[in-house]
Amino acid sequence: MPVRSSTYLVLGMLRLGASSGYAIKKAADVSTRFFWATSFAQVYPELARLERERLVTRRDEPRGARRRSAYQVTGDGERALLAWLRSPRQAPPQFRVEGILRLFLADALPAEDQRALVRRLADQARGIEDQIRGEIVPVAEELARSGTRFPAITARFGADLFGFGADWLERLEGELACG
Repeated sequence: MPVRSSTYLVLGMLRLGASSGYAIKKAADVSTRFFWATSFAQVYPELARLERERLVTRRDEPRGARRRSAYQVTGDGERALLAWLRSPRQAPPQFRVEGILRLFLADALPAEDQRALVRRLADQARGIEDQIRGEIVPVAEELARSGTRFPAITARFGADLFGFGADWLERLEGELACG
């Protein structure tokens, strides 16, 4: 099976209980978006491909006049997800954050603008940390109460990473102010 970036996100979200493309996207929006974002344009074609490869099954679940499909992971899909989770192979990390690119190129700015950029990046990181702690961690901890622990662990890890980034940038801002 050719692996696409959204394959295991889709299989995992189905396994966690999201049953439609819409539900997968919405679940990703409140859980993985800060480290593995997805879009409807990725989710729906991936569901179709996984169905063709018999890793998921689809059934019609119309809601009023709206067509709606519900999906479920098959045994083969479960085995594929577990094999990927157990595999030591990983793609190299990708970290694409526009703010960090701006920081890399900040020598082009006057000192005052450099400090302002660092302040904006620190504020953004702190805001994301707060958002994760306020919105994502509580949802993930609710899952943990029912036995699904790792979304909460991952949410706390993400909040801690953004908190570390904010702390680091605030220290940098102080260093830049001193000269």
